[in-house]
Amino acid sequence: MAGSETAHGGVPVDHSHQVPRLRRIEGQVRGVQQMIESGRYCVDVAHQIDAVIAALRRVQSDMIRDHMYSIVSTSLTGDLPEAERQRLADEIGSLIARVV
Repeated sequence: MAGSETAHGGVPVDHSHQVPRLRRIEGQVRGVQQMIESGRYCVDVAHQIDAVIAALRRVQSDMIRDHMYSIVSTSLTGDLPEAERQRLADEIGSLIARVV
């Protein structure tokens, strides 16, 4: 598993499948830079920037979804103390607030 459970608040999550998507996004950002350097039409550049932002939001959304799934799975399958369940519930609320 990539990343430690400690880095994810004690919840096992592997986001390594996002790396290829992030590499594509990196290429898109380089493309935007080249468009700007070559003096491309601002509206075209703006459309490319929108595409980059949308791609990053999809990565963010998928990562949060996977993390929330792990939180729920850990909570349901584990014999967690009430304080830990409350911490996980608070974390879910925080993640939802961030996306909404």
